[in-house]
Amino acid sequence: MRGFLTFWNVLGLLAFSLGAFVYWKSTGKETTGALPLPSESEARANTLTLVLHRPDPPQGFVKEAETLSLAPGESPEGRALAAWAEATQSPRPRALFRLGQALVVDLPGNFAQGLDATGEVFRLYSLAYTLLATFPEAEEVRFLVEGKPTPGLAHLDLQKPIRLP
Repeated sequence: MRGFLTFWNVLGLLAFSLGAFVYWKSTGKETTGALPLPSESEARANTLTLVLHRPDPPQGFVKEAETLSLAPGESPEGRALAAWAEATQSPRPRALFRLGQALVVDLPGNFAQGLDATGEVFRLYSLAYTLLATFPEAEEVRFLVEGKPTPGLAHLDLQKPIRLP
């Protein structure tokens, strides 16, 4: 009996047992060659819910929500600016940056061209309210003109940030 419980026999029995256990655990699962579908959170990452505040003078703003799909590599900020400009038929802002809890929008020089004071107010506040409603983690919107801080546009003071009421 002494030749049966040698070191090599016990080691071989352990290796055989481990292999049998791994084989037994792996045989119950059938695998397909299909790739997994993206989860709902990944699918939501490719969409943007834009809460558009369309100017409706003199009553105020008409609030509309629409879901936009993002192209590969497209940022939600850039897509929101383009959709707002298209919906309101306004000049497209040049850029949107996040700075802590604030959004900083770089406006083109012709943003308020041809507008009276009321039209300028509605256009600027429409943009600010749309961005604040679309990106709820932001608390305020600040504006630059042609990449530089300026005291204002034609009629509005841009030194103070805009917040949702």
